[in-house]
Amino acid sequence: MVIKEKILPYIEAKREMLLKVSDSIWEYAETRYEEYKSSELLCKVLAEEGFAVTKGIADMETAFVASYGSGKPVIGFLGEYDALYGLSQVAGIAEKKPLVEGGKGHGCGHNALGTGALAAALAVKEYMKENNVKGTVKYFGCPAEEGGCGKVYLARAGYFNDVDAAITWHPFTSSNIM
Repeated sequence: MVIKEKILPYIEAKREMLLKVSDSIWEYAETRYEEYKSSELLCKVLAEEGFAVTKGIADMETAFVASYGSGKPVIGFLGEYDALYGLSQVAGIAEKKPLVEGGKGHGCGHNALGTGALAAALAVKEYMKENNVKGTVKYFGCPAEEGGCGKVYLARAGYFNDVDAAITWHPFTSSNIM
């Protein structure tokens, strides 16, 4: 059985919780460096799932790192959760219909980006635990991706120095390795 076939059931088992997290972050629609509810929700879920959480890192109140396991390899998942100004939107429809005209919203889908990274981190943790795989899984709470350079501040503060692989994603027409 390929690893993908082993990992997907872990995600499916947490489907409802993950959808609630994504929906909550959508509703919060917090912009750069103001993602207090979003980061707190992600931290709460990660702590409940057995991760050690350190909040307020790299001089950013809404940045955090959550770790599970020990040793190498260290695999990091980068979660984003900030909204943008002017993208308020009623959920579930494919036409422009703001909840609040000119209000904040997740037009770039960071509610899904942060939750997708969360799903991956939780699934890898479960796989490691069930198969007695050594290593560390880290979830990096990356605020202010849109115009605030949150990841740059995390990098400058050395938070990625021990990471063997850092995985992030964004909807696009291609996949890249950098």
